[in-house]
Amino acid sequence: MHTTPRTPHKFEKVITDDGTVSLYSKEYGEAMHSLSGAYEEALLKHVRPSRILSRTGGHLCVLDIGFGLGYNSLALLTEWSRSDRPGNLHIAAFEKEIVPAKLMDAITFADDRDSIYASLREAAVNGHAARQGYTIDIHRGDARRLIRAIDDISVHAIFHDPFSPAKNPELWSVDFFREVYRVADERCILTTYSSATHIRMALMEAGFQIGRGPSVGKKREGTLATKCAEVPPFTADEIEKMKNDIKAVPYRDSRLTGAKEEILALRKDEMRIKKGLQARQ
Repeated sequence: MHTTPRTPHKFEKVITDDGTVSLYSKEYGEAMHSLSGAYEEALLKHVRPSRILSRTGGHLCVLDIGFGLGYNSLALLTEWSRSDRPGNLHIAAFEKEIVPAKLMDAITFADDRDSIYASLREAAVNGHAARQGYTIDIHRGDARRLIRAIDDISVHAIFHDPFSPAKNPELWSVDFFREVYRVADERCILTTYSSATHIRMALMEAGFQIGRGPSVGKKREGTLATKCAEVPPFTADEIEKMKNDIKAVPYRDSRLTGAKEEILALRKDEMRIKKGLQARQ
């Protein structure tokens, strides 16, 4: 891993193993992507498993939660453009802290991704960009507030890519996933890099069916979630074991306004109660 000297911003540039750039967040204390390859992770862990490119219809909508440097959207738009498919694609992206434009300006690929990435930079600066065949809207702020404002669209794929559950529990709670479930199309597939049992339990409590997502580089398998699309399933025994695991107690945030420390503490309390109940059985 190679890093540039510190900048006055909240991010440090990191070069990943596939040559693409990621950013290390000083606020969350971790990089935005797998160091095995930032772009590779976007393509293999989100775009392809979501099966959005195989969906038909004149207008498709994708929700990108945790826009970051925009690689998930970039990988999707690149594959979309290369397939020369008809119809229109709309990306709605959520990001709490938009990456400074000059950091995005320094990212190049020396291929057709450069022109697509230019549209993502434009959207990051202006909040919106439109090209032939696709539009991008980037909404800045707390995703818990932003998702509750969605009441007029149905989403066909969801890239769930915030910082890790331990660092950013606000976006991994049962209550947040219930809002995600509400906006999801019946065949929508949510993709996420996390394989933690408490995240899988949160998705199930929110109403999703869950399945295994692909492993990429040094990262373990991810998780897929859907209302009714087919995803690589877990067995009934695996689900039952998960439900009985103390560590599977999910994050809760009933008002969708809880602070990180409050959400973490609430889970610890629930884990203690569950452990006590199991000890008495």
